[in-house]
Amino acid sequence: MKKLFKPQPDLEERLNQVNERIRRARWRLDWQTREARIPLDIQEDFGVSKLEGDVMLISRDHNLHDKVRNLIHSEGYGCDIAERSTEAVGLLKLGKYQMVIADYSRRRRGRFYEYLRRYQPHVKIIAIVRNDDEGRRVMRAGCYSYLLGRGFDPEQLRTCLVSGLKLQNDVCWLLANGERCNRSCVDNFEPEDEYRIIE
Repeated sequence: MKKLFKPQPDLEERLNQVNERIRRARWRLDWQTREARIPLDIQEDFGVSKLEGDVMLISRDHNLHDKVRNLIHSEGYGCDIAERSTEAVGLLKLGKYQMVIADYSRRRRGRFYEYLRRYQPHVKIIAIVRNDDEGRRVMRAGCYSYLLGRGFDPEQLRTCLVSGLKLQNDVCWLLANGERCNRSCVDNFEPEDEYRIIE
C-alpha cells in the first residue's frame, strides 16, 4: 500500500497561512467589484432619470426616510435616499447634489466623508449625531451643521436647508460658535418672488 504524503508541521502551517491570505484576497476583490458596480446597479434598478438630486439622506432608519423626504419636498427640493455610504457614493457619481444629510448616530461615515471632501467639496454635509460633543467634532471636521439624534426638530432641518441652499452660507455660524439654532440666520430671509411683488 502506498504511503500518503504527510507534510511537516511547519509546511502545513505555511500552507494554512497562504490559504488564509488567498481567502482574504478573494473576499477583498469580490467586495471591490461589488462596490465598483454600485453606480451601474443604481442605473439598472432606478434609472438616472428617476434620481431627484438636490439633497441626499444616508440612513437605514425608514422612519427617518419619510420624515426627511417629506420636509425636503415641502421646501421644493428633490431628495434621494441611500442606506449605505457606498450606495451614497454611487448616487454622487450619477446625480447632482448640493447637500447630504448623513446619519452618524449609529455608524461612522469616514470613508464617505473623505470621498466627498476630495471629489465634491462643494456639497454641504448635515450630520445627525448623538450629542453636542460629536456635533462639535463634525463641525471641526468641516460639516455645515448638525442635528441632535434621529428625533431632531424638523424646523432646525428646515432652517439648515434655507440657510445652506437658498442663502448659500458656508457653515452654520451659530453651531460653529457653540450656540443653539435660533433661526436668526433665516428670520429676515425673503424669497426673490416677494421682492418682485413689492416692486
